[in-house]
Amino acid sequence: MTIFNEILPGLALTLGTALVIFVLIYFTSPRSRPEFLFSYLVFSVMAYLVTSLLRDVQLTLGFSFGLLAVFTLLRYRTELIPIREMTFLYVSITIPFINALYLATRMAFTDLIMLNAGVAIFLFVLDRILFLYFGITQTVYYEKIDLIRTENYAELLQDLRERMGVNVKRCVVEEVDFLRDSARLTVYFDQQAPPKKCK
Repeated sequence: MTIFNEILPGLALTLGTALVIFVLIYFTSPRSRPEFLFSYLVFSVMAYLVTSLLRDVQLTLGFSFGLLAVFTLLRYRTELIPIREMTFLYVSITIPFINALYLATRMAFTDLIMLNAGVAIFLFVLDRILFLYFGITQTVYYEKIDLIRTENYAELLQDLRERMGVNVKRCVVEEVDFLRDSARLTVYFDQQAPPKKCK
């Protein structure tokens, strides 16, 4: 069996799983950031190729993780990435490792397909449940500093609803700047597309 024949089934499975997770699950969510889709798909394919081609080399797994960690830090450490996007980035790296190492284990390829399908279903259910509960998040810079007090929480939500034009469920005060009399809020609301940042 040639190397091509060995890595092709896993590559097809990795690419198919990546398309399901990142196109059908991540990209279709109103909370998604389309600019990350390219990175997720490329990371999935490249991580699989690196791991599968080096699977016969000693310390392959540690080397592969280290190599991808270096590539990730070179770019992503300079940008604040939301925790949800970081989680999907982690998935885009770990799924290819699982698929590339199945030849070194006693797992059947059909079992590997079921494992990939289980991960995709788990991500879909969890992401949609959290979306229904929390809604979409948006960072808002708010100038009515007196309304961030606990006793004025209901008035704060009502003011945000009126000014943003969406059904605000809740908000969290992330930072308060008393010099400028403003606060940075994380607002959770129901809407198909997030509005522009408010100041």
